[in-house]
Amino acid sequence: MPKQKLKSKPYLYDILCFIMLTIGAITAAFSIEEFLAPNKIFDGGIVGVSMIAANFTGFKLSIMTWLLNAPFLILGWKKRGTAFVVRAIYAMTVFAVAVGFFETTPAVTKDHLLAVTFGGLILGVGVGIILRYGGCLDGTEIVASILSPKIHLPIGRQVLFFNIFLYLIIGFLYGWNNGLYSILTYVLVSVVMTKVEEGFDAERGCLIFTHDDVDAIKNRIYAELGRTCTIWNTEGFIGGDNKALYVVISRYELRQLREILSNYNCFVTVSSIEEIIGKHVKLTLKD
Repeated sequence: MPKQKLKSKPYLYDILCFIMLTIGAITAAFSIEEFLAPNKIFDGGIVGVSMIAANFTGFKLSIMTWLLNAPFLILGWKKRGTAFVVRAIYAMTVFAVAVGFFETTPAVTKDHLLAVTFGGLILGVGVGIILRYGGCLDGTEIVASILSPKIHLPIGRQVLFFNIFLYLIIGFLYGWNNGLYSILTYVLVSVVMTKVEEGFDAERGCLIFTHDDVDAIKNRIYAELGRTCTIWNTEGFIGGDNKALYVVISRYELRQLREILSNYNCFVTVSSIEEIIGKHVKLTLKD
């Protein structure tokens, strides 16, 4: 069932969210315990701090992660709302239980490069799934969102500064090789996490200017792609009056759009879209 239809049935969408949070948390825990922790390679944020604390105190990582994240969840209750905190608590609990289970299993590899590559990829997928379905594994962003209006520093930059400081500490404590491997892992996790959270089938916004038959163009786009266009009158500095069409498509439909527009005299710009808010759906054509 498409995600848009699930959202129209809240209880089904909630069930899907908790299933995906479970998958994401177990995936992230597998990466931490089977690739990163055995090789002294550290994640960023509170999970990274928990890994350091677990090494020094002898406490289990599963317990440390929960203990260090708990205060941030309390802070985030008012800021992010009950629904977010409930999902975050669930994701962190599943993560802690899964980490406890994988602590008893042997590491997949002792090769640092393999650990960074596959650990980073798998952790990025796990965290990306959790974020996409409204959960959280790390309290750093919660604190950053609270501080942002007060210190006038973007959330992403606060998290970056925190992680830079953290990796400097890791370099001093465990050697610069481990610190650099940890930074490389963090970069890889960030890239994969973003892709998974936003979706691989990213949308593209296409702005089409033309003097040709605009009705013919919009009808072909609708007939072949199932997308509707927004149309308005425009005026060029040299070309004079023309029409502009705006349509949102997936990157996989871009080739089809090029084929459609190749039959017309058009000027087109294509831009990436990070997020769509509202009921933007692809129409399903009926026979």
